[in-house]
Amino acid sequence: MPTHVNRQPEGSPKLEAFRESQITERGTSCCWDYTDICAFLICVVMFGSLLQLAIPFHVLPPLALQQPTALLQAVVLVWVLLALYATLKFRHGDNVWRALGWTLPSRRYLLVASLGGILWAGVVILAVKSTIPTPFPHISLELLALAATLGPVVEESFFRGCLLPLIARTSGSPAAVILTAIVFAIFHQPPTLLHCACFAVSGILYGWVRVVSGSTTAAALMHSVYNLTLFACQRM
Repeated sequence: MPTHVNRQPEGSPKLEAFRESQITERGTSCCWDYTDICAFLICVVMFGSLLQLAIPFHVLPPLALQQPTALLQAVVLVWVLLALYATLKFRHGDNVWRALGWTLPSRRYLLVASLGGILWAGVVILAVKSTIPTPFPHISLELLALAATLGPVVEESFFRGCLLPLIARTSGSPAAVILTAIVFAIFHQPPTLLHCACFAVSGILYGWVRVVSGSTTAAALMHSVYNLTLFACQRM
């Protein structure tokens, strides 16, 4: 006996929204390509070379790059963000921030990102302390401010805002989430395999919330809350 199945029509907004939010579906298209990534990386490398040249000319102290101050780190982060913006704006001219996913997610995903950052930070702290019984390094308030604001904004703009949708365009969202997480982990130069795994899982979580929410803002919020929770537990 046939049963009645209540189907959404193909063009239904609900069905389209459902499809776009699924991590198992193909990622939405983006206007940039790997040429833009190369152009952006060239800008970053050139700026790094200028910083290297600043040392022999006594513009920066000898250990400035090995032990960067919070101010220097802030300058570098701002430059990286501006380089990404300028590259995409010059080549495509669209609303760059919106294209990178800087939109306000729903309150549900704001809550998921906040709680997820706290819970994952707790897991990382327990895992690291149980295997590597050494105290966490001291972090100044200036560095904490960067870790909670500029750091997540810049990293998520590139990894989850720019790179993830580019990879997802050809490989799908799951592969894009995993691949960007691996690059994210390598970028942080973890000292041990455990630290590498923690960074990789963090990247997967940020990528997951980016895909399901459709917002880089949600990924940056989880990233920021994670950093703040690590700092808070370090102070306890």
